[in-house]
Formats: sequence, C-alpha cells, structure tokens
Amino acid sequence: MSFGLPLNGEGDDKCLSVLNSVEETISRQLRACKSQALSKKKTLEEFESLQDNPELEEGYCRALLCRLRFRKHFHHVVTCMRKPQGRGLDLARKHVTSCLAELSLMLKSQEFLKSRSDITSQKGDESCTTASGCCPIGFDVSLNSRLLSPAPPRAVQILAWSDAIRYFEKLLHDLDIICALSLDPVLENVLHFIAQFQKSVPDLVPRAFLQTLLVQDGKLYGRDLFCDVISRALSLPDIIGDKEFQSNEFVVQLGQLVINLLKILCTNTAWQRRKLGKSLQDWSTISIQLELALKREFGETRNVLADEVSLVSSACCSS
Repeated sequence: MSFGLPLNGEGDDKCLSVLNSVEETISRQLRACKSQALSKKKTLEEFESLQDNPELEEGYCRALLCRLRFRKHFHHVVTCMRKPQGRGLDLARKHVTSCLAELSLMLKSQEFLKSRSDITSQKGDESCTTASGCCPIGFDVSLNSRLLSPAPPRAVQILAWSDAIRYFEKLLHDLDIICALSLDPVLENVLHFIAQFQKSVPDLVPRAFLQTLLVQDGKLYGRDLFCDVISRALSLPDIIGDKEFQSNEFVVQLGQLVINLLKILCTNTAWQRRKLGKSLQDWSTISIQLELALKREFGETRNVLADEVSLVSSACCSS
C-alpha cells in the first residue's frame, strides 16, 4: 500500500479511512455531473471542480475513482490473504475480481487523459510512466535509490504505464490462483500445486503469499501438523499418529525437511538451484536412517514402511 514506507497515525486503518472518504466525495461529484436534475450552476456551487473546465469533470472523476477503488480493493486483497489458516481467501478472491475490473476502467481512461494533457512532444507508450503521458508532479525519480540502503545507490527504472498495468494483471491472476487453492492436506497434491504454479513464473509477491499460506506456525496451512501430513503420505494406521509418534526423532526430522522443501519450492529458480542440492542430501540421509531404524525395530515384516518413506522422499525431491 505504501511502497514499504511506514504509515503514520493509525496505519492501514487510517489509510483505508481516507480512501473511503475521498471515494465518497468524488462519487457524489460524479453523480452530480451525471444528474440531469441538477443545473450546472448548482453543481459548481456544491462541489469543488477538479479542474477549470467543468465540462470535463465527469471524465476526471471517473479516472480518479477507478484508481482509488483499485487501491482500496488491493488493500483488501493483501489484508484478507494475511489472515491465518487461509480464512480470508474466498473474500480476497472477490476483491481480486474487483481489482481487475478497476484496472480495465483505468485502461479506458487513458485515452481521455491523453487527450486532455498539454504534452506537445509525443512520447511512445513504452516510455510514459503515466496514463496521460505527463510526468508525475512531485515525484522524485531518485527516491527509490535512496530508500534501498544498505544496498549501494543505484538507479531503479520506473515501469512504463502499459508495463505497470500488465504487471498488476499478472500479479492479480497469480494471487487468484493461490486463493483458489483447496487447502488439501495431502502432501502429493500440495507439491503438484506448487510445481504447476511455478510454471507461470510468478513474481516475488505471490510466491511469498504462497509460502506464508503453506507454512504457518510450523503447520501446513497453519492448522495441520506436519507429522499428520507425513502419516497420510506414508499410509500409516491412525494408531501411529499419537503423541509418541509425533515426538519421534525421525518424524520431527521429516517434518522439518518437508517445511524446508516447501519454502525452497516457493522461491525463484536461482534460489532453488542453490538450496535443493543440500535438501536432496538431507532426504537421502533421512531415508537411509529410517530404513535402518525400521528394520531394527519392526524387522522384515515392516520393510514396506521403508519403501513408502523412499517413495515420499523421491516424490518430494522430484517436485
């Protein structure tokens, strides 16, 4: 919402309150512009015009409203997706739909804003950072380079208007995919979802949301113990899923390996290459240790469990 800058006062709640207040004011102004019952004189008296030419008031009101509403709905998307145990995913998905609708209206307003701008030199859409083609007033381009400490100062290219629209469209589609996740506690299905999701090369933001959703407080989706997830993956009888089983050294190690694997799979390709090698070694080690321990404790009659562990580790590593 604030591009990493802390919000003063009441924080996000204050920001949302201001957005609602401004949206209400502009909505009333837009209705007054559209209303044929109100005379032009009365409209100008009750509302402060956004510019000198009152005939253009409706176009500017529409352009402002879609941007304010997009910001508000995107705030709700982020807030809902941060709720524990995926409780806000359904509501977040509705706000994602609203964001995409407002993005469409923002695109429609570009033609109007360009026609009203005072730009004499025509710039291509590839270089314009605003819908109108005008430079943003009061915005310091070097602001990003000063905020990136302790990183060395460097220029950060501002996305062009068309690129920014495409970025948010893809971001919202990726977030919508996450919101549609069924929260199935079956490990195989979780790994399959991550593999399919990563094929679209999602940005850092949706990957971070996915990682947070999958691993919360050391539990899958913040509700399912990883020892229970492992017992389902191994097709163990329900009687084994007791306190003794949960505190077993190998089960604890397996749970931590699964957590680390899920976090690694939610990162970008370069980071996966750096971390998956060590993860493969850990899975191989725990597989051998479990096989030996099961042979000592249960004998040859329970060798099938060792085979199941090997299959689980192979499936996790291949994902």
